[in-house]
Amino acid sequence: MRRLTLALSGLAAVLLISGCGIRGDLERPPPVWGPDERTDEERAHETEAEDREG
Repeated sequence: MRRLTLALSGLAAVLLISGCGIRGDLERPPPVWGPDERTDEERAHETEAEDREG
């Protein structure tokens, strides 16, 4: 009985965690300190993603 409870609890946890997360491309946040050292190519990917969303 204890194994069944543990297995069902584990299954429930996996199902709950699998629903979390961001779909699509992840965006890199701006730096907290210092200059933004990303290349123009890296910045272009973020603007392309914004254009597709909006």
